[in-house]
Amino acid sequence: MAGLEILDVPPGEAIEHFRAKGMLVGFDWRDTAASLHVRCFTVAKAGRLDVLTAIRGAVDRAQADGESFEAFRERLEPELVRLGWWGEDVRVDPETGEKRVVQLGSPRRLRTIFRVNLATAAAHGQWQSIQRLKEAAPYLMYDAVLDEATRPEHQAWDGIVLPVDDPWWDTHYPPNGWNCRCSVQQMSADDLERYGLEPYGDRPPYSSSGDVRPWLNKRTGKTVQVPVGIDPGWSHNVGKVNLERDAADAFVAKIDRAPEDLARAAVGNPWGTPEFARHLTGASSADWPVAVLDGAVLAAIRGTSRTVRLSGYTTEKQASHREGQNFTAADYARVQRMIDRGEVFQSADRRAMGFIEEEGRLWRAVMKSTQDGSETYLTTLHRAETYALMAARRTMVRIR
Repeated sequence: MAGLEILDVPPGEAIEHFRAKGMLVGFDWRDTAASLHVRCFTVAKAGRLDVLTAIRGAVDRAQADGESFEAFRERLEPELVRLGWWGEDVRVDPETGEKRVVQLGSPRRLRTIFRVNLATAAAHGQWQSIQRLKEAAPYLMYDAVLDEATRPEHQAWDGIVLPVDDPWWDTHYPPNGWNCRCSVQQMSADDLERYGLEPYGDRPPYSSSGDVRPWLNKRTGKTVQVPVGIDPGWSHNVGKVNLERDAADAFVAKIDRAPEDLARAAVGNPWGTPEFARHLTGASSADWPVAVLDGAVLAAIRGTSRTVRLSGYTTEKQASHREGQNFTAADYARVQRMIDRGEVFQSADRRAMGFIEEEGRLWRAVMKSTQDGSETYLTTLHRAETYALMAARRTMVRIR
């Protein structure tokens, strides 16, 4: 729709979201749930951490510097050639064990990587701005690019006005497919009056029994319902990090199957992001992966899952604790450093207790496995006194 200015998105929020993502090695885009794409940077067929790191670094620089695709490609292509990730090659599909001829790097793939990551990061940043401004500007208008390359359904949605919290945006907040160029405009009641627009309210013209279609994911064997006009894998709001139970379990399963360096990369660096801050307020009941155990600690607690989860129950408990009310999201980053560089002990009940001194304060964390060993949780994080560490040294088995 012409005549309206596009909402400016603070670039820092898009960059922050992108940098907080973990890195997930995958073979096929259909292997990774949409909710995990929001949390992780992944490129199909990029099966090595060095390749994934190179691509991610190039995307990060392009986003931070406002780089063109041509500059992005000119800098990244030689590096991928050097790493042997270019052209066609024979790779083993980890799900089937079959050898397949696959396309690795190519100009077309680089363009897709460039567009998708910059567009989704910008949309995520925009959604944070939308949430902050929704009291003053409580409406969104779908804004499609009206040219011959635009999907017919997206053209039909152009000009739809709905409240920010309308559930339609859970599936139709753009981008809505590969190379989708749609966006939204945030509007106040005065804006609607000025431009002669009306929200559809309780009688949206887009709702009908035929507006979804079944799509079979041949990789998983599952059939899901996808809104007509939206590409499979895109019917979600990239501004909302979905870490509900099923998504969290799928994410942890991928981390647990990966080599240790890839597992750490997948957990990522969420500290200080709005999503993790909301998680710590108890706004989400899902588990959030916060650290990865090494083999010695995992064996000590008799666990099979090395991914340390922070549950919604624990965050609520921590927030209600006198000390926990003052914790910042960055404090939870101490857990991984504690595992890597602190002193870690095995208690009599097979829990792992870690200590680390940072910034003149001693911190303690407790991690345990469920009874069957299939899940590992952070149960406590708090400041500790020196006598607690001395007692652990006297009465517990030191793991490291």
